[in-house]
Amino acid sequence: MPFRAALIAIPALLALALPLVAGSYQIYLVELILINVVAAIGLNLLTGNCGQISLCHASLIAIGAYGTALLTTRLGLTYALALPGGVVLTTLLGASLSYPARRLSGLYLALVTLGFLEVVSIAIEEFSNLTGGVRGLKLSPPELLGWPLKAAGLYYFVLGVTALAICAGLNIQRSRYGRAFNAVRQSVIVAQALAISPGRTKLLAFAIAAAFAGLSGGLFTAVVGFIDPTEFDISASLRQITFIVVGGLGSVLGSVVGALILTLLPEALRGAKEYSDVAYGAILLATLLLAPKGLVGLAASVLGCISRKTSPP
Repeated sequence: MPFRAALIAIPALLALALPLVAGSYQIYLVELILINVVAAIGLNLLTGNCGQISLCHASLIAIGAYGTALLTTRLGLTYALALPGGVVLTTLLGASLSYPARRLSGLYLALVTLGFLEVVSIAIEEFSNLTGGVRGLKLSPPELLGWPLKAAGLYYFVLGVTALAICAGLNIQRSRYGRAFNAVRQSVIVAQALAISPGRTKLLAFAIAAAFAGLSGGLFTAVVGFIDPTEFDISASLRQITFIVVGGLGSVLGSVVGALILTLLPEALRGAKEYSDVAYGAILLATLLLAPKGLVGLAASVLGCISRKTSPP
């Protein structure tokens, strides 16, 4: 128990103290990590827990980002209202993906979600009067309850929302809905025998994943202040999948670890940016071969072995 408490307390204290010791760029980088954590948790609930493959997670993030932005720029809503509005919009559209999921699985479902991503990308480019098209959309600094969110204030807001998202993800996994997700992933027939509706369960999984993605997109608009279609292409979706595979499928902690490591990777390779995609692929391949349960699963196995060896007979 003390080890688990330290595992939570030490990163939390470091995160809270960051604005006191870090520069603006380091704070911005951590904000991007936190945003990726929120999105990865949602995708992990859908793919890692419910077993539904999605290649359109970046498009759901885009809907949340553009929805939040348009509610502030076009309708004049405050960021405090636009952010949940963007989440609701993304949730509704994400839930619509559950309809093909009821009849398709595996590769066929992946192709449907890939088509959804392409539709969203084309819509963003074609409706340029609203979205700015390929030129992008510049946003004003967000305000919360009349106070502009800048520097440390914005960082603590993103940190607080991410902490709530982590708690929500853990609670969902431990709830009866999380158990239903796992049952559907393991066997639809067994789930039906347990009086679990696979269709409703998949709808809920897609809706929850979309809600997390929409929240991530809304936070992205606040942190970056500029959005364009290139931020939400197929490579962004594949990056999200890499987060959860490397960190650990079906694990909230795995989502955090994967987003942390792979968001920092381009920074570590800044001098050789052209090799970042190669590094992503190499890390993903090594994880699949050497640690199929992800880094969190590998760490749990190692700690379990050490515990068994050191425990008295």
